[in-house]
Amino acid sequence: MQETKLCPRCRKQRDLKDFAGKAGLLKSCRPCLDLAVTTNRRRRERIGAVGVRAANLRDKYGITAEDYDALRLAQGYRCAICGRHEDEIPASGAGRPRRDGQPAAPAFRLVVDHCHATRRVRGLLCAGCNAAIGHFRDSEVTLLAAIAYLRNS
Repeated sequence: MQETKLCPRCRKQRDLKDFAGKAGLLKSCRPCLDLAVTTNRRRRERIGAVGVRAANLRDKYGITAEDYDALRLAQGYRCAICGRHEDEIPASGAGRPRRDGQPAAPAFRLVVDHCHATRRVRGLLCAGCNAAIGHFRDSEVTLLAAIAYLRNS
């Protein structure tokens, strides 16, 4: 007897082979995931780069593109930690390549930093400072220990 699993998207009982992914079992079945990829691609093409940016800011951080731009202006277009101006920060690669051959939207040099526990936006950081905060898991204790370490070395 073949083992099956209930797909939470389509609510169908499917063979386990339909849930096979590169790193183990997927939450949803392959037909549902394939449909989601196609649907999302069509939506991104329909709303364009400006719409995708607005949707990403809204969905990930609960802010509008206008909120992001106001925060940039309030910070003087600088990283809230190291103070580097966004013009001094090398642009990381622009998003994924577009299937229609159009250039991808330019990457932003200041990224949204937020508290993972409260989802509150704290400010805009360069990618390096944002990664550092993430590596320290937003822990003041760990950051203070790192400062003490640097002072003593």
